[in-house]
Amino acid sequence: MSFEKELIELVEQQELCFLGSITDEGYPMIRAMLRPIKIDQNYLYLHTNTTSNKVRQFLDNPKACLYFYDAATFTGITLIGEMQVLSQESEKIAFWKEDYQIYYEKGGGLSDFTVLKFTFAHGEFYQNFQVTPF
Repeated sequence: MSFEKELIELVEQQELCFLGSITDEGYPMIRAMLRPIKIDQNYLYLHTNTTSNKVRQFLDNPKACLYFYDAATFTGITLIGEMQVLSQESEKIAFWKEDYQIYYEKGGGLSDFTVLKFTFAHGEFYQNFQVTPF
């Protein structure tokens, strides 16, 4: 991807990103999320509560999108792909940080802590009033 450097910089500079999933009724649902906890090539990892609606939505329909936006530079990146829910303790333990206790109350945190593994297939980079698909 020719925008890899811009993507990583934009993601790392933002506190939040926007995550899109599909509801049971087939409508898109967008929500703000904390920035990814890990980026590895075309994989981005986020975390959420196991009991959240989005976990069930992604188990039913893995189609997803992520959007990152810097208002100061009017730059945005949309990533389109699929979300995998990592709910096994062996899959998520490496991502756990004690600071996450404030978000996850059950069982010392891990039982209500789920990692979302987003694999993007394509996207759009927006800057200077131009959209560039990749």
